[in-house]
Amino acid sequence: MWYKSGSLSLFSGSKVVLGNNTLWADKNNGVIAGGMLLIFADCSIKIYEISSVVSDTELMLASEYSGCTANGVHYAIPVFGSNDTFDHAAYVAQIAAMLAGYQSQLTQWKQVLTEHGQVTLTDNSGQSVVVKTLPDLTDAVSRMMDKTLNGADIPDKAQFVANLGLSDVVHKSDLANHTHTASQITDFTDAVRKVLVATLAAGQGVALNYDSGSNQLIVSATGSNSSGGNSSGGRDYTVVTQSITAVTSPVVFRINNQTTYAYDAYALKEEVGSKTQVQLDDFGTNSASSYSATGDVIFDGSLRSYANETLNTVQDGAFYSTPVRSAGKDVSFDLITDSLVSGLTSATSMPGVTVSQSSSAKGAEVVWQGWYAFDNNQRTIWASESPLPQWLSVRFSDLKTLTAYSISPSPFGGGVSPTSWKIQGSNDGGVTWADVDSRTGISWGSGTLQTFRLAAAVQFKAYRLYCTAVDGQFATTVNIAEWMLLNDSKKFLLLADDGNYYTAANGTLTQVAAPTSAADITATGFASSGKITEATLAGKKLVKLVSDFPASCRVVYTPYPQIAIQKLVTTANSWSSLVSVVPTYTQSGSGNIRVAVSRNGNDWSVWNGSAWTSIGALTADMASATKLLSSGTSLSSIAAITAAQWALLYSNNSGIPDAISFAFAIDMPIAATDVAKIDNLSLTITASAWKLQTPAEVEIRWYRDQVTFKPTSTGNYKFAYQRP
Repeated sequence: MWYKSGSLSLFSGSKVVLGNNTLWADKNNGVIAGGMLLIFADCSIKIYEISSVVSDTELMLASEYSGCTANGVHYAIPVFGSNDTFDHAAYVAQIAAMLAGYQSQLTQWKQVLTEHGQVTLTDNSGQSVVVKTLPDLTDAVSRMMDKTLNGADIPDKAQFVANLGLSDVVHKSDLANHTHTASQITDFTDAVRKVLVATLAAGQGVALNYDSGSNQLIVSATGSNSSGGNSSGGRDYTVVTQSITAVTSPVVFRINNQTTYAYDAYALKEEVGSKTQVQLDDFGTNSASSYSATGDVIFDGSLRSYANETLNTVQDGAFYSTPVRSAGKDVSFDLITDSLVSGLTSATSMPGVTVSQSSSAKGAEVVWQGWYAFDNNQRTIWASESPLPQWLSVRFSDLKTLTAYSISPSPFGGGVSPTSWKIQGSNDGGVTWADVDSRTGISWGSGTLQTFRLAAAVQFKAYRLYCTAVDGQFATTVNIAEWMLLNDSKKFLLLADDGNYYTAANGTLTQVAAPTSAADITATGFASSGKITEATLAGKKLVKLVSDFPASCRVVYTPYPQIAIQKLVTTANSWSSLVSVVPTYTQSGSGNIRVAVSRNGNDWSVWNGSAWTSIGALTADMASATKLLSSGTSLSSIAAITAAQWALLYSNNSGIPDAISFAFAIDMPIAATDVAKIDNLSLTITASAWKLQTPAEVEIRWYRDQVTFKPTSTGNYKFAYQRP
């Protein structure tokens, strides 16, 4: 049986595995310490031993996870239910047999690699084969003749001559004791000639012919060549590419004198294709598998480095949590204090919330009701109609904690901004109200938002702003643009990969006891961590952020330089030219993206403004990221490269593209303000064809010593002819 409900969150280099919708601690599911965890990630299956079952949603592995950090990963755990009938003895025997087989094969291969002689290799089915050992093969290779010594290393030169069939011409005694010239040996020339004719073979584009009458070996070029270029072409043809700008005179090619006229010629003309834009990548989540990348590269509709993010904690047992990263230079976590009520479109548009007011002024087209103070729009207001005192209230379906509040006065002036008020709370539906804060003589100055903190946190089901005075001498009504009710008493703890919990202050981590209730987090947690550096972590990795209540957190993360390298090259066999590369990107601050290109995915090149230069190989690590950032081409420069400059990348292919791939390095030194991302990468290309010309389009004439081509129109041509 297999248990595979829910999904996993995995963290590179960590033993902690987090589950989503999992029930690992339920003994009926059979997940136990010592069990096997199969992880389906990175296009492979990874197997790990479960060290312990911490909870329904947390496992501890026996060894650190070696893959990439990822969420939503599928998995499977083999378990044995109460009704399972499993032959453990047979299973153990089968494993033992497999291990014995592997050991036997290792022993055999050790003999092949280290001993002399022959070794018999036998597989599990009993089939065998006899092979020579590696030392014997190495010795044999070392005894082979060195071509650079011109035969000086031949031990038995006399036997070598005999093996060439020259024993009748040169005797061993002569070789040992005499020196002869070729003319002194009557049949030497004929014997050597026979050996050469018997051993030489014609390669591509070459013909060999032995003329017995003249006793000459004739070597001739046939013109057969398939290596490409301007003066080569198909079998038995010479092909020349030429641009014709005027049709006044024919193109002439000289040939050997001939009288048979038994040869062929043809002409091709280029049909230049129109420009086409091809999208190479939109950097969506599916693109991630097409790149080799460092750990903090993100594909989410943009290619970017993980840096700044807003995280929301979600239910996790008795607490709330969310996974976090900590492999960068530094990271900080800050509570986002949101208003308890915001974004209203009516008095009851937010579930569990009802807004009411003492009165509402009627405008020409709208009644300025109280909910306008909670619509996140500074240009709409709550305006009372009746004289002071006036009030605005919010009623919730459950208790809400309040620690502070903010007020924005009306942007329209008129002396109706509040200067004296009370904040009151009620738990009986507004029958009675208790004062929780009081302000008098408040001045608004330029009319900006002001925040007021309570002396202590309070909890009520309803809150009321009770206004008693405004800043106008003769005004009797009040206007308010926004009223924000705030709770910044929520706290966080950090869980590290060592299984311990930590609080943070001013960038310093302090270990605390594992919380057993929300009150523990409230008592020991933090709202702002400060900048936690890599040195502070001292080798630990932060796994998740835990909160006492649902909370939002602003994460500022400074990554190390990152790199993403395309795994496969894009073939360009159908392109006639690469006109331009069109990246859609955003860079600001000190954010930086650099690019390299490759034709084979191994050797990478950058544009220096006048030529393409190689920077060698690139791999998915910080060293290559740093190298590419220092020497790579900027995105603006890549976009400005012309078709002629792209042709230089393919100079050994007549400027015609054959393949291309890209590598990107990203740096964000000041993560809080830097931006560096690519949203899209497209190529502008042309695709051409070559049309066979008719006699009316190109006149071809043969003469005894030349062949001529006369096109009737200008353009790019390939002239092909058989050479006599």
